[in-house]
Amino acid sequence: MAQALEVALLYSTRWLIEEFHKALKTGTKAEQWPLESAEGLFAAIAIKRVVAWRLIELRERVRIAPDASAAQSGLSKLELEVLRTTLNRPIKTVREVALAVGRLGGPLNRKGDGMPGWQTLFRGMSKLNDLVEGVRLGLKMKKFG
Repeated sequence: MAQALEVALLYSTRWLIEEFHKALKTGTKAEQWPLESAEGLFAAIAIKRVVAWRLIELRERVRIAPDASAAQSGLSKLELEVLRTTLNRPIKTVREVALAVGRLGGPLNRKGDGMPGWQTLFRGMSKLNDLVEGVRLGLKMKKFG
């Protein structure tokens, strides 16, 4: 009986593994990378898997606690502030964070649109990362001005 329960619990995590691969393949477009060596592929996947995992983490937080505070979204304080400033709107919940990241990635965020998909979340997270890096660089440059 204990072995059956253990196997069932292990199998129940299969969907999360499948979602990770979907995020990696679809969200980050892993299969479209023009890499010529195994080393290059391994390095690219090492970087992109972090992004894929952050996307899954955000989607899971939306699924489990959509009305939790935006601070519970997995994004840093700086990322949240950049997101709020860029979109010029308050972002108070985990659901609003996911929709805002999705908005950076392209959808219109109409009421009937639902949650953004992998590609949209990936594009939004990539844009957010670029914006955050710009803020960090701007803060460093301010020291020289």
